[in-house]
Amino acid sequence: QKKQQQQQEQQQLEQQLRQQQQRQRQAELHQQQEQLRQQQLQQQQHQEQLRRQQQLQQQEQQEQLRQQQLQQQQEQLRQQQLQQQQQQLRQQQLQQQKQQQEQLRQQQLQQQQQQQEQ
Repeated sequence: QKKQQQQQEQQQLEQQLRQQQQRQRQAELHQQQEQLRQQQLQQQQHQEQLRRQQQLQQQEQQEQLRQQQLQQQQEQLRQQQLQQQQQQLRQQQLQQQKQQQEQLRQQQLQQQQQQQEQ
């Protein structure tokens, strides 16, 4: 009977040990899962940061494009104004030439008349 008691005690001890080991394994598993969860969270945060950075970059690029377009438009306007000024100058010169020619013609006419009168 002593032997049986010893065996039973031994079995109980072994069973306790096994249960302890199992509890430990479960605790370790739980820890691993928690770590994984944390890592996933970090990754999500990282991706969110990246997305925000990309958005910012896109906005900056759009702004730069807008600025460039504005500059181009201003340059075109400047060119147009220059052309208009040049055209106006040419017209003025032409008019002046016409007036001078007319004056010359008048002078010549007057001279001819004077000569005829003489």
